Amino acid sequence: MMADMPARLAPALDPMTILRGAVACAIQAPSSHNSQPWRFVRRGARLELHADERHHLGVIDPARRQLVVSCGCALYNARVAIRACGFCDDVRVMPDPERPQLLAVIELGLPRMPTDDDRALLTAIGRRSTNRRPFHPRPVGQDVADELAREARRQRARMFRLTPEQKRLLAGLVAEADRRQYADADFRDELGRWLAPAGSQRKDGIPFAEKEYGSPLPFTITRRLRTLDLGERFGELERELVRGSPLVVVLATDGDEPVDWLDCGQALQAVLLRATAHGLASAFLNQVLELADLREELAVLLGLDDEPQMILRLGHADPVAWRAPRRALDDVLTETDDAADAEADADVVS
Repeated sequence: MMADMPARLAPALDPMTILRGAVACAIQAPSSHNSQPWRFVRRGARLELHADERHHLGVIDPARRQLVVSCGCALYNARVAIRACGFCDDVRVMPDPERPQLLAVIELGLPRMPTDDDRALLTAIGRRSTNRRPFHPRPVGQDVADELAREARRQRARMFRLTPEQKRLLAGLVAEADRRQYADADFRDELGRWLAPAGSQRKDGIPFAEKEYGSPLPFTITRRLRTLDLGERFGELERELVRGSPLVVVLATDGDEPVDWLDCGQALQAVLLRATAHGLASAFLNQVLELADLREELAVLLGLDDEPQMILRLGHADPVAWRAPRRALDDVLTETDDAADAEADADVVS
């Protein structure tokens, strides 16, 4: 894995190996419900990032916003890997209006000397994981929060730190979102399809234990998803998680189009990697953004003219013992040096 490779050795690698390693880093990115909705095609010395509609959550994410945000996270990881290998990253986003599933094209740019910061971010790729546990009361310094905000701005997004009162109000929105979503049979059905049973060999989805349904057994989960008070229980649980998190932030963009979602994904991963490098844990609170009226209410609560795209809680926490599974590299990467073959494969993917 490139994330374990000393960057000083990378310039000896050929471009094909570097791009393959960039994809190995890209697929470590977070994604909505660990759906991993990306597909890569290497055509010669060029790497294409495609949205994989087979991993789209149609009920939870009907507009594909979270799908594209997730792909933006993967794109940022690939860029970090390329820079740490001693090259500039030349990226074109949304390069072909006739192929909307083609989200970005990445090529190796001019040689450059990797910095200590490049190496730190590369290492953070392998260390970052979502931590849904309660965070310790230890505060996050304003200097660190400011640094995270600068990382978001570099990727054309803005990060807003919530005040204690805004956190309290957000906690109420989170609880309301949980109540409403778990009351929706279609939501429960889709969620159930993305929960992975204990001991499962599948390489995507969320392991049962992470959602705290009370048991890792499939039949117990199916029964629990039909329990009428599940939304209430999760709402209260997450209300307390929000209130107890020392740093809660919202990432927002000027617009609300696919290119803005891709920017937000890159900003999100930039913030997550920097937070990881500072020893911070992170978790998502995106259920508020999955309901249109609550998303609008959040924007009003924060006084935003921007479009809220992601909600994060950050802080210090006991480490998680394992990371969510990932699909194998060869399951998400097609490699060819023939342009016609690559175009045909990309059309199938899209």
